[in-house]
Order: sequence, then structure tokens, then C-alpha cells
Amino acid sequence: MRVLLVQTALGLTPSSGGYKANFGLLQTLRGLGHDTAQICYAFGHEVDEYAQRAVEKGIDPNVTQTAIPMVDSQGIQHEVRVWTFTDEYNHDELTERMEKMVRLFTTSISSFHPTHVVFNDALTMKITANHPYREMFKRACVVHTAEQLPFGPFVAGVSGHCMSPAVEDRLLRDVDGVWSVSRAIQEYALKYGNLRTKFMVHSPNTYLDARTLALPRVRNNVDRDEVGMVNPCPPKGLSILLEVARRMPHVKFVTWISWGSQPEHIAALKALPNMSVEDTTENTDDIWDRIKVLLAPSVWHEAWGIVVTEAQLRGIPVVASNAGALPETKLGLPYCIPVNMVTGEHRDNDYVVPEQNIEPWVEALDILMGDREEYLALSSLTASKTIEWLRGLDERAHEKWLLTMTGDK
Repeated sequence: MRVLLVQTALGLTPSSGGYKANFGLLQTLRGLGHDTAQICYAFGHEVDEYAQRAVEKGIDPNVTQTAIPMVDSQGIQHEVRVWTFTDEYNHDELTERMEKMVRLFTTSISSFHPTHVVFNDALTMKITANHPYREMFKRACVVHTAEQLPFGPFVAGVSGHCMSPAVEDRLLRDVDGVWSVSRAIQEYALKYGNLRTKFMVHSPNTYLDARTLALPRVRNNVDRDEVGMVNPCPPKGLSILLEVARRMPHVKFVTWISWGSQPEHIAALKALPNMSVEDTTENTDDIWDRIKVLLAPSVWHEAWGIVVTEAQLRGIPVVASNAGALPETKLGLPYCIPVNMVTGEHRDNDYVVPEQNIEPWVEALDILMGDREEYLALSSLTASKTIEWLRGLDERAHEKWLLTMTGDK
């Protein structure tokens, strides 16, 4: 197969779970002998860094740079810089900076001659529907969020998702396959859109060490003293984090801001004396080496929760909500706490978050931060059960699914 994947997150190493999952898919397919390439957004310095890493692995990155004249919505002409290069994993990369590069996407598909185009955005879905070579390749849409789907209570609930529900609904039903990354998303698509999708968890490579492609190192963080959370924002449970921190002034908390963290959210966090706020990190070991417990108090329809799996693989206990797919992600491990989920109602560009019962969160953290033996027992169970789950995944599941679209096995 020749698989072309379109990424929509900004940067070559963004914190988005969907990006990590997409990249893990490419690594897996490449490792199975298929040709892969991706169109992605990047910053200039990242191209140099990735090219140097390829050289260190004995791979010629073959970096080329061109400029494409584009006219923006104000009628102003720009030159958009486009780089092509091969990274350390032997993926062909095509990186660019603007949002709507229809010409670039179209010509890239034509030049790569893919057997499959994989995407999770409406723009690519529209471009591929009308591509001159449309009959030469199959189209696979990955559903990473409920907001991405053109129906249901959360349609267009996040900026940039599903701008034209009626059009996107029609286009989505014409693709060759739709992949739901959890049972929760699969059931949502069937319930609200009568859309049947293929359920598969992410490629195992999504969770391996990015450098070695081996299982990540299990931590012994029993003597750490911080509770961590990634991407503090209303749908991810910001209100729960703030209230828990207020009720536990003797406990240290740390957060890493990400795509959902707005200035007002960061200000509320920084106002708490027991809260540290860190910038997004490309090296997630900064997180796993530092925290004793991960908090994942989402109140929206969580599609999976990659950060939960990452923590559990390293033996870091996770106190999570039961929103969306988080019970699946938790694998039956403690603690999974019921929450009042958002309904889709908005105010001031954010979901309206219902009142929450904070006591179970405080009780769980009291145990994990104060009972050494309980922590050690849960840490060991967490690592062993999650590693067993990962080893039980079918590495070829996504390959088999893509091959069925072309009639191959």
C-alpha cells in the first residue's frame, strides 16, 4: 500500500493526542513494509531538527524547499514555504504553514499516487471527494472527537471542527471507511447519525517510546509530591482541578497547558498558591518523571484519552472521570469517578460545565498521596495490566482494515 495521511495539528511534535495516534499509525504501516507519507504543518526550525535526526540514523533527508504563491481572503499575495524531506522513520514529509492549501493538497495526492488517503478533517474530505484521481485511491476518515462528527449534541462544539454539518454529513457517508478510536465514539456515531464505523484502538506504536520504539520505562514515583494534569480547560475538567486544589492546599499541583488552555484559564490556575503552570512540552518524560498521580477529570465525550494510557504504561496511577471513553482507557483500574458531563450548551465560547461532586476526587487523591503501600500496589498493578493490554493489541489491525477496502487480505 501507499498511504498518504493528512495532519491538521500545528507543528511536527504537537501535544495533540490525535496527532500522536496518526503518527503511530504511519510508523506501524511503514514497519510492515508499506510506503507512507504525510502532509503536515511545521515551523521552520523543526525541519532542520528532523533532518539532522535522519542524518544521525544514516538516512539522507533530501530536503527541498519551494515557494507557492497564494492569495489570502483579503486579496493579499503571499509566498508559502513548502519543504519536502524524509524523516528518521523513512516517512516522506510535506510541510506547510497555511490552512487552506487546496492546490498543494491536490498536487501532493497526484504526485504520491496513494492507494489510501487517511484524514480526520473536513477540508481533506472535500478535496479527495473531487480529486481527478478519485477512483485510484480509497479514503479513510479517523474520528478523534465527537465534535468532528456532523451530528449529535457536540457537533461543532470545538472551534475548527465541522463547519458545514449538512455538507460534511453527506461527504462522510461517501468515504470508503470510518474509523472510531473507541467504543464510545462508535456508539455515538451510530446513535446520533446512524453511521456504522470500524472500532479499533490506536496503533500500538502510538504508546511506545518515540526514540527507541520500545515499551516506555516504568517509573517509581512514590516519593514525588505533585499531582499533574495536561491541557487544563473547561471540557477537560478545569473546574474540578481548581476546586480540588483549593480543598487540598497541602498538596502540590502542576499543569501543562495545551490547545484548550486560554489566558483566562491560565490566570485562574496561577492564582492558586499550590499550582504550577508549565508550557507545553515536546518531551513528555518531563511529565512522567515529575508527577506522582495524573488527574484526567474530563467532562466532555472523551474519544479515548491517550495521556491516560501513557501514564498507566509508566506505572503512574490515574484518577479519571467516566466521561466518554475514559472507562475503556482505564482498563478497569482505579480510579474512575462519575461526573456530570457537558450537554453541548455553550457560553462565552466554552462548554457550560455543570456542577460537580468534588468529594470523590479529594478522597482518591488523599489515599494516593498519603498511603505509601496503597500507592505502590496500584502503581505495580497499573503498569502490569496496561502493558499486558498493549501487548495484546493486533499490530496489523489497521493494515488489515485498509486492505479490505481494496479487496486485498
